[in-house]
Amino acid sequence: MKIFLGFSFRDEDKDLVEQVGQLITSHLVQVETGERLGGEQLTPTVKERIQHCEALVAVLTRRDPKQDGKWTTHQWVLDEMGHARANEKKAIALVEQEVDIGGLYQSHEIIPLDKTDPMDALMRLSDTIGLWRKELGRTVKVQILPDTVAKRLGSSDNGVKCRHRLWLRGGYSEWKDLTPVPEAGGTFVFVNGVQDDHLIQVQIQQASKKWESVATSQWIQVTMKAGGAGE
Repeated sequence: MKIFLGFSFRDEDKDLVEQVGQLITSHLVQVETGERLGGEQLTPTVKERIQHCEALVAVLTRRDPKQDGKWTTHQWVLDEMGHARANEKKAIALVEQEVDIGGLYQSHEIIPLDKTDPMDALMRLSDTIGLWRKELGRTVKVQILPDTVAKRLGSSDNGVKCRHRLWLRGGYSEWKDLTPVPEAGGTFVFVNGVQDDHLIQVQIQQASKKWESVATSQWIQVTMKAGGAGE
């Protein structure tokens, strides 16, 4: 899993941003960030980075005071959050007290932040990331067998299509396309979004021919034999 972290590059936010980044990586999640934007524009490079992440965390701190006693925040971080939401990414914002975000986001997308005591906000963020990881699942590497079918799949431009679906508690997910990867040890596919209890079913089709596996457990089996050292 990879999370994009949007934040201000100001010195007064540095310690907080480091704490947020460390919390994210403590969940064994990779952190992606943007770049210093002189014109405060959401560049194509940053958009691409967000699109390659599964989720976004935005840190919306105070910037300039407003006449009504509230504060503005950093427009490029708001734009990063908006881009993530437009691309149906999971997103959450840590919003400093009195920051006016104009009602852009629902309450479940916001975590109130007190910079003088951020522990509560960080704990809520940790819970959110843990939930994201559970919902998004893991990536499982699956080898296609037998070799005769795998070789068909591993050849390029041969009209062979590969897809998979997941089974959980009596129901199947929708079929999703897979991209085969020919390697030295065989042909593999990478199945995303796998949870602990999922069974995986793979289907390969070429013209009128079709091959299909049974729904298979992702856990390995080992066969124990008597003998060996320490017997």
